Amino acid sequence: MTDQRNTFPEPKFNSRVKSMLKLDFYRLFRSPIFYIMLVVAALIPALVVSMGAIDGPDGNSGFNVENVWQIISTKGSAFAVNGFAGFATIDMVFIFAGILMAIFVARDYSSGFIKNIFTVHSKKEDYVISKTAIGVFSGICMIGTYFLGAIIAGGIMGKSFDVSAGGLILCLLSKMSMMIVFCSLYLAIAVFFKEKLWATILATMLLGMMFYPVAIFANLESNALTFFMSLIGSVLLGVVFFFITRLFLRKRDLA
Repeated sequence: MTDQRNTFPEPKFNSRVKSMLKLDFYRLFRSPIFYIMLVVAALIPALVVSMGAIDGPDGNSGFNVENVWQIISTKGSAFAVNGFAGFATIDMVFIFAGILMAIFVARDYSSGFIKNIFTVHSKKEDYVISKTAIGVFSGICMIGTYFLGAIIAGGIMGKSFDVSAGGLILCLLSKMSMMIVFCSLYLAIAVFFKEKLWATILATMLLGMMFYPVAIFANLESNALTFFMSLIGSVLLGVVFFFITRLFLRKRDLA
């Protein structure tokens, strides 16, 4: 008797992941929330830099933003910001990436689309890899628009741009690499809460704030060692969250 199991061989790992990535990127680029997040990420530094030039009642600048790069890093440099600006640094983008991840995963569950995904892509790791990649890509794009918004606002307001170019570049690269661990964590949260978007966003914000010290590790005095430590640490922790997320997918109902 002929073994029918070999009639339709299972797709290879590379082709499965490529197919999943193609689907997710298609949905990402057609989603208005992605572009809204990019715009918000650009407007926040513009707002902080602009308001930092407005004198308060005592004649002092409200946020004391004198150098544009103060909002890129507030630790490990001579720069510092207080009040609202202290929370509106580029590290806020990590929270935005988590919110975007929460929306994407919650939509998969609430619409029932996740069942269709696993009908075609039977491997749970395909979903984890693809969604993590989407989150990291989105986070890096937000870092880019935040950086661009800071430059434009700083130029318009006549702020100083004095900084070590090498330190700034390595700081940004380190933060980009950290998106791996943050988005891996956010995906685990989103899969755990499934269609409960409000719970996912709440947990994302709480745990994201707890992980803030990790992001602050990259500052304007970053060097090559900072970047490699950020990258290696993010990848290792990302692997841990990968297995946790895959476990959630295997143990929890998709409905």
